[in-house]
Amino acid sequence: MTSQQNEESPAVQTPAPEEKRLPLGTVVSYSSLNLPAAALGLPITVYLPPFYAQEAGLGLATVGLVFTLARLWDVVTDPVMGMVVDRFSTRWGRYRHWIVGAAPVLMLATWFLYLPGPGEHGAGYLLGWLIVLYAAYTVIAIAHQSWGAELAHSYHERSRLYGWRELVGIGGMTIVLALPALMESTGSGDAYSKIGSMGWYLLILLPVTTWLIVTRVPDDVPAARGTTMDMRAVFRAISTNAALRRCLVADFSCALATGVTGSTYIFLAVWVFEVPSHASLILLVYFMAGLAIVPLWMRLSYRYGKHTTLAMALLYASVMLLGFILVAGPANLTGLFIVTLAYGCAFGAAPMILRALIADVADMDELITGQKRAGLFFALLTSTNKVGGALSVSVSYLVLGWIGFDPSAETNSAGAISGLLYTFAFLPSAFFALAMFALWRYPLDKTRHDQIRAELDAR
Repeated sequence: MTSQQNEESPAVQTPAPEEKRLPLGTVVSYSSLNLPAAALGLPITVYLPPFYAQEAGLGLATVGLVFTLARLWDVVTDPVMGMVVDRFSTRWGRYRHWIVGAAPVLMLATWFLYLPGPGEHGAGYLLGWLIVLYAAYTVIAIAHQSWGAELAHSYHERSRLYGWRELVGIGGMTIVLALPALMESTGSGDAYSKIGSMGWYLLILLPVTTWLIVTRVPDDVPAARGTTMDMRAVFRAISTNAALRRCLVADFSCALATGVTGSTYIFLAVWVFEVPSHASLILLVYFMAGLAIVPLWMRLSYRYGKHTTLAMALLYASVMLLGFILVAGPANLTGLFIVTLAYGCAFGAAPMILRALIADVADMDELITGQKRAGLFFALLTSTNKVGGALSVSVSYLVLGWIGFDPSAETNSAGAISGLLYTFAFLPSAFFALAMFALWRYPLDKTRHDQIRAELDAR
């Protein structure tokens, strides 16, 4: 991949800034907040909907509608929250107060959603607390990611910081997903206990990690005077900033691809490989592989640049998806294990690198506009990820229905099962290809960012 001068940015001839490494204690304290936040990602999608549909008695259709409404509302409010985080500072800093204020609200919503107590709970109960939970989590996520952009200024140091953040997040997700699996293996938990264990995980760790980041991480960035609260600024930023558009398209495409494999993986294990009792365990292996390889993606980004490394990871993921076709067959547990392990190695690359890229894009925008809008840009990235993840289920299930696959049927035709396999392998590969296309000739490499950062520091 090559890079080019962004026509929107003024030319700068100042020397590149020196690489300054953050102390490891600061990096770890900053990243620790992502440990409890992991309980609010995949577990919400995998465990909460069936829990409220079956145990709480709401039914699949009602629960599906409630989660869709809550997510759509969340996507609409994300840019607003991003601008609010950018605009309002206190003498305590730019980001601390947002995390401290939102953490208790998030804990309250967690208590009511993850530990609801036996009995039926209505759709209004679920929708209301989901909206509260999503809103509090969005504030924390935007403030946390924007804070990272101000902590690490240099090109490679951002890869390091967001790499650690992703490493901790995947570790937390692995622990959360292992809790119900462990309870199943010991026969010691019903549905309420499994959901409750995830809730207690967040309730215990969130105050601890909030204290760590508030007391151990500096937040001495000057207030962002003049930052606009005009919603039209959202559309102007997207329409005028080529690097931002490319990042958002890549993130949307990666979310689609990952969502398709996530929403069809259990079907693949049950119908193609016929190993239903091992599906959850192998899925844990997928996340563990992602956890182990994040440091490698960090090192590759130091050598080849962030956008090139991400393109390499997406190409690798596409090739590994084709590997599922090569090993497909009834009871081939070993083949499924190996290919899932290999495919999982690419899992952490996109979330880590795209956040580091957005931090760079925010620097370029600040040089052009004079405004600090990292919160808005990270909010937009959060929105594209949510929309892509939500659409992935609809897209994959529509395709499966079109080819005649029915997961609730006792039997499916050989053609439908083959169609499931090809959907799992080729559809995400197409979305990964779209993300790679968006990164082609990406305009903001290390040399260009060093110039931008030097100009900003000189101001």
